[in-house]
Amino acid sequence: MFKKILVPVDIDYPETAAQVYQKAVAIATLGSADVRLVTVMPGFGMPIVASMVPEEIQKGAAERVKAALEQFVAGYCDKTVTHSLRTGKNWEEIISEADAWRADLIVVYHNRHHKINDVFSRSCSQRVSDHANCSVLRLRNVQSKAEGA
Repeated sequence: MFKKILVPVDIDYPETAAQVYQKAVAIATLGSADVRLVTVMPGFGMPIVASMVPEEIQKGAAERVKAALEQFVAGYCDKTVTHSLRTGKNWEEIISEADAWRADLIVVYHNRHHKINDVFSRSCSQRVSDHANCSVLRLRNVQSKAEGA
């Protein structure tokens, strides 16, 4: 059974993220696995972008996302869950976190209603599935009605 389950969460959609987390916890319970959350914020890696955004704003953004992640954990998760904040391309950072933590399962949410993902660059969940070094479970239909399609 799985021993380390990584759950990427989008803190902009806390109810959906909480449902994905709860499903991961149900799987974790079967084998006494650890659960770790990861949130990825967009980076300022391109020099032209970084040069236009002052460092104080970059640091402030990271602090706000970190605070929102900690608030999510406090509101929706049990005390044993660990979490990480990464900066960069979402799918690459999810895989990097899984590799660094040595996860053997990644539980991701796939929103089939955002067709623009598939048209331009494929969805994050598909890229994670394609490139991860461990098993990936893509969940669907867990979105709350309050958060829309």
